[in-house]
Amino acid sequence: MIALEFGWNKKYIVSSAAALKIIELLEKADMYEDVWRKPEDGGTTYHVWGAVNEDLPSLKIVSDNVYQMAKLAGKPEKK
Repeated sequence: MIALEFGWNKKYIVSSAAALKIIELLEKADMYEDVWRKPEDGGTTYHVWGAVNEDLPSLKIVSDNVYQMAKLAGKPEKK
């Protein structure tokens, strides 16, 4: 299993084959951002640019044993 981390603290776990497909799709994707501005300043602007490899999620290999234990533990309780 592969853990994919997007941005700050958004982690997903998928099979190796699925992780490869996701990375291949993201390599072809452009970046997109909308920047909010006051209407009197021209309003929201929209931006698209080519992604660079550092924008891809980080990857971490998770052993089957760790995956099974984590799956049994379920979602952590917030304190």
